[in-house]
Amino acid sequence: MLLNGGPINSAPLNGAPVLARFDLQSKQGKKSIIQVASLADRALIERLHKYPNDLRVIDRRLFEEIVAEIFLGFGYQVELTQRTRDGGKDIIAVKETEINLRFLIECKRPDPGNAIGVSAVRELYGVKVDDGATKAILATTTHLSQDAKMFIEKHRWELEGKEYDGILEWISNYIKQPSH
Repeated sequence: MLLNGGPINSAPLNGAPVLARFDLQSKQGKKSIIQVASLADRALIERLHKYPNDLRVIDRRLFEEIVAEIFLGFGYQVELTQRTRDGGKDIIAVKETEINLRFLIECKRPDPGNAIGVSAVRELYGVKVDDGATKAILATTTHLSQDAKMFIEKHRWELEGKEYDGILEWISNYIKQPSH
């Protein structure tokens, strides 16, 4: 934890230390002075690179944070949506380059072995169309059903699926990036 910029001891949460910043000078009215930082950082992603099977059983929200951190490492501006009523998307990733890109990312960490069905993919596609995003990505720690893969292929320029092996590829590419 950080207290006015200086570290203090913290108790682990699910085996990972909790990082927080206390701004004692804050005059933001009723807002909390504690801002909990993401538990997904480079060290955790490096650990997942070393022990990839942990990805299959990791906390669902932490999986969303990991994917958000990966896209941050890839140079995107990232917004992690709230846990509930997220509008059918967990992450919004934006990159302003020669062509501006806005990706909606839905993260699914089902129980190991369970496939993601076509209904989840169709729902994400509807959210993408309604939002006007460049592309929607369904990232999962398992695999997509055949129907889900066929739907994604039909809309391949607007929709993408990343199964377990694809997530591991993202992790590998993230690790290759210089630390930020």
